[in-house]
Amino acid sequence: MSQLTPANWTVIAQVEGDLNNDQHEDLAVIFESYKTADETRTYGDNNSEIIKETQKPRILAIYFKNTITGGYQLSTQNNDFILRSEEGGKLGDPLQQIEIKEQQLFLRFRGGSEWRWELGYTFKFQNKDWFLTNAINLYFNQNTGDMTERIYDFNTRELFTTVGNLHRRDIANSRTSEVLYFSQLRTFKTFKKPWAWEIMPNVYL
Repeated sequence: MSQLTPANWTVIAQVEGDLNNDQHEDLAVIFESYKTADETRTYGDNNSEIIKETQKPRILAIYFKNTITGGYQLSTQNNDFILRSEEGGKLGDPLQQIEIKEQQLFLRFRGGSEWRWELGYTFKFQNKDWFLTNAINLYFNQNTGDMTERIYDFNTRELFTTVGNLHRRDIANSRTSEVLYFSQLRTFKTFKKPWAWEIMPNVYL
């Protein structure tokens, strides 16, 4: 692992699992810089609300296991997608989970204060690129339980929305489904970071 870690960076999360269906253990790593830096971060959408922040940058790197040498080859690196330690509000570091399951990469974040949010993203390697296939966005009030949950399936172009209360899910919630309209699947290259895709008017993922 030390050979993969850049100078002046540290590993804050790593997970192993097969990501390209070759029955070998691949590797996903999140690095964090020891030093703070000025960054321009996108909020709202990819074209507006650019905010300058001073914080420790993070990098997501995904490596495929070389079946011949036994070493690792970099599949993709993203310097923007992983939320920084100060971007979770009063709840602290928003990074909650990185997992490999069923040849997919799962990333989970949360943050907020009285009103809290949880974001989950699923990426899959297919057609030589990393595509966002599923996502979940939960927004709720910690005290009252009022909530809106959106579950996205980008393969089937479906959005399932649940509005109601976390504490009374069976009796107080309404669930609807609708078609998702978008031109093409997003990748790490075209989906900058959480909260940066206005997938519908005033709805950000």
